[in-house]
Amino acid sequence: MATVIHLKDLAANTTFEPPCNISYGISRETVKNASMVMGYTTSGAQIRNQRHYHIHCEVGQYRINGRDRMLLGPDHDQERIDVGPGDFVYIPKGEIHGTINLSDQPGLAVFCYVGVGSVEDTQRIYVEPPMK
Repeated sequence: MATVIHLKDLAANTTFEPPCNISYGISRETVKNASMVMGYTTSGAQIRNQRHYHIHCEVGQYRINGRDRMLLGPDHDQERIDVGPGDFVYIPKGEIHGTINLSDQPGLAVFCYVGVGSVEDTQRIYVEPPMK
């Protein structure tokens, strides 16, 4: 049966991928037996999040607002790709990634973790210390 989750009813998580604020709309916490996680994330102007990867899922993103520089891959072979409003981003399972918001405005994106039902199931691993 279809389920509707309203963004206004969700509390933002500020600890999963700091300094981003993430609202998880679809997960096993909101939809019984969900096998995906879908959410909405905001990042402040000119911020950077820690580079990390997810062991158990692919990641899809859709950029709504702001311009981000995606930092992809390990330090010795890092690729930088700029994305903006209207861009989709696919990140394979296990690929190191992080972002820098290049805008003077908050960044907004919708994302999906495919094949897992909770953020804990993604098995996120940080590859650098927290951003200050």
